[in-house]
Amino acid sequence: MKILQRYLIRQFIPVMFFSIMFFVLLLELGDLFANIWRYLSNGVGITQILKIVVAYVPKCVSYSIPLSVLFAASYTIGTMHSRNELIMVFSSGYPLYLLVMPLLVLGLFLSFGMFFFEDLVVIRTQAMKSRLSKEMLTKDQSRSNANIVILSESGKVIYTADYFQDGDDKLYSALIIVRDGEGNLRHIVKSPVLAWTDGHWTPETLSVYSVEADGSIRLSSDKLPCALNEPPESFKRNVTSVEEIGSREAKAYLAKLRKSGIPHAEQLSNYYKRFSFPFTVFVVLFFSISVGGRFKKNILLMSLLLSLSIAVMYYVTQMVTMLFAKWEYISPLAGAWMPALIFICLGAFAIKYART
Repeated sequence: MKILQRYLIRQFIPVMFFSIMFFVLLLELGDLFANIWRYLSNGVGITQILKIVVAYVPKCVSYSIPLSVLFAASYTIGTMHSRNELIMVFSSGYPLYLLVMPLLVLGLFLSFGMFFFEDLVVIRTQAMKSRLSKEMLTKDQSRSNANIVILSESGKVIYTADYFQDGDDKLYSALIIVRDGEGNLRHIVKSPVLAWTDGHWTPETLSVYSVEADGSIRLSSDKLPCALNEPPESFKRNVTSVEEIGSREAKAYLAKLRKSGIPHAEQLSNYYKRFSFPFTVFVVLFFSISVGGRFKKNILLMSLLLSLSIAVMYYVTQMVTMLFAKWEYISPLAGAWMPALIFICLGAFAIKYART
């Protein structure tokens, strides 16, 4: 590594660490003051509040790293420009891309490190924070569900019900469609109430419409045409978020949703976002490197405004693409990765015309 590159890194790293602490403090205070009235109205003690605050620290660090890297790079390069150091660097024929190459490499390493930090630390602590908040604020934990449609046994059995009662494990106004291996309708089972007993669903009263070989319909009420053993967990209201479980658990959970026929575009988008979000660090470096050298006065203020402006634009773009993915206007993969690709292209364009 060249002397100039080492000098740039030594200027960059302290600013980045102080920025992380500053933004973590802002996020913690924002979350605390947003929920302080709930804590007071539910009589939550100081110790319990501190537990929530501590559990939220890793998530704040995850949010703060991209913004801190953006600010630190912009401030460092802007400071070098205000001291006329960049003029000497460029006058000697030293190109910009070689000067900032260590920052880009560091940003790439931080991106990979953020992925493992998110998967191993942030997810667990965020789940802990959510659990503590629900316990201390006495939120409703009922998982009763309404207007249910579940695919079972690879689509051969389709469950529909108006309502699932959590705790009692009962389905109300249930209608079950049974198909053969070729997808042809074989039976329709109707029951006002299905109760989960001994590992299967038991009807209080039963009406079975069966399609005979000659195409006629036979009505019976003596027995079920097949075992109804889809577990009650499939019918409960979904309160699990892929943002609060590890990558392996999230993959298995999404496979379960896909098998059950439950809409899962939003959850799949959040799963892909887990892989795209860490590369935000690498993306924002392009802008800070290309624009940071344009400020010669009020470096601290202008760098902070630049960082906040780019961060807002990036997160708004990400919010829009994630909504489009949730509504299935675009694919979940595009919803998660499109902001990163857009800003990488914009950053590369800005670097091309950066002052050298």
